[in-house]
Amino acid sequence: MGGEMTTKTMFHIFMAWNSEKEERWLSEQERAGWHLSAVRCFGYTFEKGAPADVAYRLDWGPSCRKDGAEYLGIFRDAGWEHLGRRGTWNVFRKPVVNGVVPEIYTDPESRIAMYRRVIAFLVVFLAVMVSQMGPQIARYDSSSGSGRIPFVLAIYGILAAFFLYGIARMLIAISRLKQGRPGLD
Repeated sequence: MGGEMTTKTMFHIFMAWNSEKEERWLSEQERAGWHLSAVRCFGYTFEKGAPADVAYRLDWGPSCRKDGAEYLGIFRDAGWEHLGRRGTWNVFRKPVVNGVVPEIYTDPESRIAMYRRVIAFLVVFLAVMVSQMGPQIARYDSSSGSGRIPFVLAIYGILAAFFLYGIARMLIAISRLKQGRPGLD
């Protein structure tokens, strides 16, 4: 029955330092007639409809539920629709009116503060990982003849490098914002 697809679920991962790129991608889906209907752990579900000009914004929200209700209320009062969460990232949308694209961060200092919250989280997570790597390294005996790094230690090392890269990218974005230039894409 070759009917046209009315929903699609897409696997889509974004990194904290690419949040602006993710926002643009979600807006492009809207302009193509795919409206975000559900936020998933590693992607999104869209429903087919008429193309629309809608701005999407991602924000690193509060981690505690008590602050969450007030946080979402502020966005709701400003006309933003909350679509869901991916971890601590909240996904919001709001129509573009008369070509004016709405922003949740109207000044560089607010976006800098958000990047700093993400960096603080990554630093804590990185510290926990490194504390777990220490005993693994201490147990690793290169003279054992195998010469192979244990799998878990290799995974920790890759994750640590990935987090350090993310922290560096966000520090660059902060520097650019302080200079009056756009953040990273």
